[in-house]
Amino acid sequence: MRPPTLLDLAKELNLSTSTISRALTRPGVVRPATRERILAAIEKIGFSPNGVARSLRKRETKTIGIIVPDITNWFFGVIVRAISGAVGPHAYMMVVFDANEDPEAEAKALQSLRERQVSGIIRCPVGGENKSWEAAIASGTPVIELDRCSGLRNVDTVLIDDDQAGRIAAECLIALGHRRIGTIAGPQHLSNARGRLRGFLKALSKASITLAPELIEYGDFRESSGYIGAERLMSQRARPTAIFIANSEMTGGAIAAIRELKIRIPKDLSLIGFDDARWARYLDPPLTTISHPTPELGRCAAELLLDRLTKVKSHRKSRVIKFEPELIVRGSTAPLRITKQSRR
Repeated sequence: MRPPTLLDLAKELNLSTSTISRALTRPGVVRPATRERILAAIEKIGFSPNGVARSLRKRETKTIGIIVPDITNWFFGVIVRAISGAVGPHAYMMVVFDANEDPEAEAKALQSLRERQVSGIIRCPVGGENKSWEAAIASGTPVIELDRCSGLRNVDTVLIDDDQAGRIAAECLIALGHRRIGTIAGPQHLSNARGRLRGFLKALSKASITLAPELIEYGDFRESSGYIGAERLMSQRARPTAIFIANSEMTGGAIAAIRELKIRIPKDLSLIGFDDARWARYLDPPLTTISHPTPELGRCAAELLLDRLTKVKSHRKSRVIKFEPELIVRGSTAPLRITKQSRR
């Protein structure tokens, strides 16, 4: 005897197949009474595609929502793949939203995920308000924050030690003899950008180096802002002899501007980037950069969420896990050359 199909279930209930599909995949958009009728019929005729009857009965969708700030940034692509590899063996599917560094888009993504009744959410915050997130957490949806922290309570957080990253970048340039050091920092409403700049400034201060205001450019973690920042820094009469750039996208834009200005790396300018993108080692010269274990960040976030989903009654305290950055020294940094420019 053949197993019952969705069409058989629709005939049994005198409902459309689309209504039944919505009840199975988006239970929040179907009336509770209708959903209960469908559940009863599923059990009566034995219709159970891919475990949906069990999921519906437990009010579980076995779906994880992911919200990233910029899907075009390779860093977040690696993160999503790592999460997929971690949750797949546990029979979880993923729904991925690109917030495009826009709080309004992030809010719409959250609303959509709540309507889908996802099992949990992994987010990289873009700096919007927290009220809607507090409501989601209060309703029982576990949330993990990744790469950035928003200040939400009752969430686990996976981060890079951004203060240390900024510090070791500055210490490298100081050790090479540089004193007029510039930076292209990220947007200061984001925790990771603040941390990298904070660590960078502390290291300069410890070495009795004062960073002049004109040596700080603020970007938005996009390539174009790196280009603009580098153009401004290197068009000054007293140019910096070294620059630290706070993410890989801005680093790419900065290198384009530096090349157009015919400035030689590292002869005229030492450069330290961030994230250690795959292309960094293939540049001429290869890029000195701050590296971190990107796939491990994603896997760790997924494991924390899975732990929350399997131990919902544990009420354990929130955890903050920080990964240590590493300085990868390549050919874009060199000892300071003493010139009239560098003496200024």
